[in-house]
Amino acid sequence: MKIAVWIVCLMLLGFWTGGTLLLAELTEWGARKLASGEAVPLGEVFTQWPVPAWVGMWVDAAWIEAAQGGVTWALQALHGTLPLVGSVIGWVVPFLWVLWGLGAVLVLALAFGAHWMLGRLQPAHARGI
Repeated sequence: MKIAVWIVCLMLLGFWTGGTLLLAELTEWGARKLASGEAVPLGEVFTQWPVPAWVGMWVDAAWIEAAQGGVTWALQALHGTLPLVGSVIGWVVPFLWVLWGLGAVLVLALAFGAHWMLGRLQPAHARGI
């Protein structure tokens, strides 16, 4: 049972690390796009995408068009400050890794606690006493 605890712990740490790595890379990519000013053309491309018909089953097409219009408006309104926003977002990546470290410590603490509790629950003759 203790082996299962550590297998689950390693799986959780793997998913946690992979998710943090993906989020950090996407954040860096977004910061570079904002700082370079390339976000406005990307936003315009985003608003040109037609809304697929199957999306209408879950979300009203008018909401998606409103969201596309909101993205366009925000990028045009913030066009002058986008490089500043891009540099500020660059500080988010170290913060993400600090959060990763806190999450990893929590997962390891839970695994050590479960390992200890499983050891305490074993009968005395099974422990070799």
